[in-house]
Amino acid sequence: MYLITSAAFVATELQSEFGPLPPSFLPVGNKRLFHHQLALIPRNERIILTLPEGFNPSQYDSDSLADRNVELLYLPTRLNLGESVVYALNLLELEHDEALFILHGDTLLDQLSSELDQLGISQVEDNYDWAEYNPHTARLSKFTPEKTLSSELISNGFFSFSAPKILIRHIIIQNWDFILGINAYIQDIGMAPHLYQHWYDFGHCHTYFQSKSRMTTQRAFNEMSISGQVVTKASYKKNKLAAEARWYQTIPGTLRSYTPQLLATNNTKDTFGYSIEYFHLTALNELYVFSQLPAFSWRKMLKACCQFLKQASEHRDTDKQSLDQLFAKKTQQRLFAYKSHTQLDINSPITVNGKQQPSLAELAEISLKYLPLDSGQINVLHGDFCFSNILYDFRTCNIKVIDPRGIDAADQPSIYGNTVYDIAKLSHSVIGLYDAIIAGYFDAALQQQDLTFSIMSTPRQERIITDFIHMIYDEFGITENQLYAMQIQLFISMLPLHSDRQDRQLGFIGNAYRLFDKIKLNSGST
Repeated sequence: MYLITSAAFVATELQSEFGPLPPSFLPVGNKRLFHHQLALIPRNERIILTLPEGFNPSQYDSDSLADRNVELLYLPTRLNLGESVVYALNLLELEHDEALFILHGDTLLDQLSSELDQLGISQVEDNYDWAEYNPHTARLSKFTPEKTLSSELISNGFFSFSAPKILIRHIIIQNWDFILGINAYIQDIGMAPHLYQHWYDFGHCHTYFQSKSRMTTQRAFNEMSISGQVVTKASYKKNKLAAEARWYQTIPGTLRSYTPQLLATNNTKDTFGYSIEYFHLTALNELYVFSQLPAFSWRKMLKACCQFLKQASEHRDTDKQSLDQLFAKKTQQRLFAYKSHTQLDINSPITVNGKQQPSLAELAEISLKYLPLDSGQINVLHGDFCFSNILYDFRTCNIKVIDPRGIDAADQPSIYGNTVYDIAKLSHSVIGLYDAIIAGYFDAALQQQDLTFSIMSTPRQERIITDFIHMIYDEFGITENQLYAMQIQLFISMLPLHSDRQDRQLGFIGNAYRLFDKIKLNSGST
């Protein structure tokens, strides 16, 4: 049996950035940490995840855990670790000869040993409240602030026991102290140290961001690596990355406080790469989908986004670029590309959740009349101003932007465009719930022209969306229906870009019709 101990909320400094979450529910690599932890455990094993009383996982998280047959056990938050472990094990009524593996909820390793009576240890460089392992005595010692780690080996939060009932007895005898109970078990039964080279600790604010930086994700067209304070991107799509680097180099100086510093470029025969300053910050997409931050915190974050857009709009250019190129023309081109790779007839009406809707091609056409008028103003444009490219600094209450587009609608290098497009991309994340689809927090299924669709949306997010709609109108004069129409165009235009994920394509289509229903509701039609 595997017991993942996550029955307390994260420390205060992490709560300030993510809200009250159990450690296994922290965002890591656009997933919750428990997804990574469960991937280490064999599928035929019984898995128990402890959670704090009062915490309510979303339906999509509950479904994900149920798919792995994870049993949820809610425990009182007043318990210390030793009390929590004993409480859980007594409730579970272990068989006499049943083996036990314990993984702390804030811990991730590259693999888990299946050997019994092992103590997971790792080497550390920082001095924090870890339990130190002494190789001479084969015991753990508690952390004290005035003490410096002597062996640089600590317990990393993974344990295995051949006799868990003896562990329970020792923890109780040691006044519910988990570390002293482990030491007593070592003396009684014995535990062999198992050194793990790759250990990720998400239990403290600074270790969370350090661990996250070592778990970089790779996209199909580029490679990204993080080393210390430097992140390096390289790609065989040379023009794309060269345009990104040029954007960092040529934007006005007053906007550079919003960006990482460009450190170097590397142009080879086959690839182009560049290096920028790395920030230990969280992207807004992870905060929006996975955090429990209140709506008033989001007002501050979204206001910071608007401040960037307003400052960017002060730096204008005389070049003429039609807003039509970014919406109507691009959407039509992408829809044509999607047409030849789908079973859906884009020219026939479709039923969505039992409601008759116009064809996808007609939806693209209808939504055009709700788009904002083209003011013709051209200024500095990020070009992909969505949540995944916006980092938030809770200390300064400012944003940092990464991964700019750097090219115009004609695929020519340019730092300029229409601010309305950046607003569309921002609302794509806020109102369009784009990041929930990317994270898999939706359901969609298609039978001929009949689509069923649902997406995760919480009351907290609905309050954030309402605040955002009012904010965008006050700051830029763009109406609610104009925001919906731009997102419909964006969701349709993204269809061929996700040809490897039919489920996402269906999610985009379902979401486009969800937004269309909002336009109809506001317009008094059905």
